[in-house]
Amino acid sequence: MEYPFDDDQKTFREHLSRWVDERLIPRAEELDESGEFARDLFKELGELGYLGIKYPEEYGGAGLDQRYVYYTILCEELARGSMGFAATVAMHGSAASHMLFEDGTEEQKQKYLVPALKGDMVCAFAITEPQAGSDAAAIRTRAERTNDGWVINGNKIFTSNSVYADFITVVAKVDGVAGAQGMALFLVDTKTPGFRVGRQIEKFTTHCSDTAELFFEDMKLPLDCRLGGEESDFKSAYRMLTVDRVITAAIALGNAKAAYTAALEYAQEREQFGQTIGSFQAVQFKLVDMLATLEQAHLYTYHCAAMADRGEDVTKEAAIAKIVAGDGGNEICQKALNIFGGYGLTMEYPAQRYLRDSFFPVIGGGTSDIMRLIASRKMGL
Repeated sequence: MEYPFDDDQKTFREHLSRWVDERLIPRAEELDESGEFARDLFKELGELGYLGIKYPEEYGGAGLDQRYVYYTILCEELARGSMGFAATVAMHGSAASHMLFEDGTEEQKQKYLVPALKGDMVCAFAITEPQAGSDAAAIRTRAERTNDGWVINGNKIFTSNSVYADFITVVAKVDGVAGAQGMALFLVDTKTPGFRVGRQIEKFTTHCSDTAELFFEDMKLPLDCRLGGEESDFKSAYRMLTVDRVITAAIALGNAKAAYTAALEYAQEREQFGQTIGSFQAVQFKLVDMLATLEQAHLYTYHCAAMADRGEDVTKEAAIAKIVAGDGGNEICQKALNIFGGYGLTMEYPAQRYLRDSFFPVIGGGTSDIMRLIASRKMGL
């Protein structure tokens, strides 16, 4: 069963799927082993217009009406090839570039957003700190107002894309006000004195999506680098981060689809006791359960993307989509590895990569339990 895509969306997926099959999948294992950022593939996506599908034509975007459905298709298909590469693209096109589009000056958009959509620049979003993960309000990075701008001191951790980023949207405390009203977003060019990238964090998942520490040491920024102006706060970014959970669900969905497809093909080819293992009921039941979970995640994820395109509040639905696709995708990948048996434990087959990568959307962008907390509050509990 499939979400009712229109003809344009089906054509979009077909073209993108061909690119994934021809350009990304052949290099997925190499990128996972090396942990390198595939800048050439990233640049190709920009040249083909895929990085700009959420944005208007005036900035080099596609000017699409159903931008979130299209972006969900993009991230799902890329994750089917490589979740690490998909995570890089998803982070690039999420709050980092979106908040610049929403609240940046026209000069900033021309200098940073336009090249980012072409694939000439990479961007990142920095909020998490060593002592502030799920409790974002506990961040300690501070921005102090001066006569001619801002001075930022602090550090961030678990920032995706930060090693290769040309600019970063940074969340910092201002004015000593508690909660979201005391948090603001700042556009930081990574060539700014006082900014530096610390250690790159090694992960067992999404190897080719870089993650690192960031440090801001008396970093001076001009006044207009506070996105949204003097009265801005974190509320607009929070709304964007809410929608981003649908995108996290999309990359979980794409990775799970790849794992299911690989397990199904293996079950139809692998022989034991004189017959394919797919003829055994135990394997059949696993594959049916995997498909049921996959279709559930598919329908709900695109339902949420369509809600976002209609401008509806998706706080509860996006949290549930991330649970259904994230946790469900992890279960699918565990079953896939089980079907591969001993070969699933080897680096010769991709089952181990699918399972390793499936943990990223379970944690990234807010853990599953935090998603349950968010959904329960919207339910009035």
